[in-house]
Amino acid sequence: MQARGWFLFLLAALASNACATDIYKCTGKNGAVSYGDAPCPGQQASLLHKETASEAATAKQERISDTLTGLLDSGRLDEARSFAAANGAEALLQERIDARRGHEQEQRRQEVADEAAAQRARAVAVKNHDQDLARQYQAILQKQDAAGERYRAEHWQEMQAKDPLRLERGISTTYNPAKNQWCMVTNDGSTVCH
Repeated sequence: MQARGWFLFLLAALASNACATDIYKCTGKNGAVSYGDAPCPGQQASLLHKETASEAATAKQERISDTLTGLLDSGRLDEARSFAAANGAEALLQERIDARRGHEQEQRRQEVADEAAAQRARAVAVKNHDQDLARQYQAILQKQDAAGERYRAEHWQEMQAKDPLRLERGISTTYNPAKNQWCMVTNDGSTVCH
C-alpha cells in the first residue's frame, strides 16, 4: 500500500512539473521498480504519462528561460542576445534585463539610504559624545571652582596675612569658565560674578 501511495505522489509531482516529460515505469528482473523519462534498457517498461504538446511547449519555454537566466547571471549578455534571437525570446530577454536593472537600481537606492542612515547615526553619536565631554569638562570646572571657593573660605585669614595690600584692593576680575561669567573675589573673600 505504501509503494502505491509513493508511486501516486511521484506521478503527481512529475505530471505537475512544468518541465513535464514522458514518464516510464521500469521493472527490473529482480522486481525493483524505477521511474524515468525514457524506457530502461533491458527492463520491462510501461509508459505512465505521455508528454502533451502544451507540456512540451511549457518545458521548452522554461529551458529557454533558465538558459537566459544562466547567461545573464554569468555576465554573458552577447551570448544571451544571440540565444534569445535564435529561440524567439527577445521579449523575454528584455524583460529579464529590465527586471535586473530595476533590481540593481533599487539595491543602489537602498545602499544610499542605508549609508545616509549610518552617517546620521554616526553624526548623532559624535554629537552625543561631544556633549558628554562638554558636560564632563563643565563638571570638572565646577568642582575646581567649588574647591577654590572652599579654600578661600577656609584660608582667608592666612591669605590676608600674607598679602594684605592685594586683598585690600580686591583680586582682579577674571573669567570663571565654571560659571561662564566674569568674577572677582572681594575683600571679604566672597566671589562676585557679573
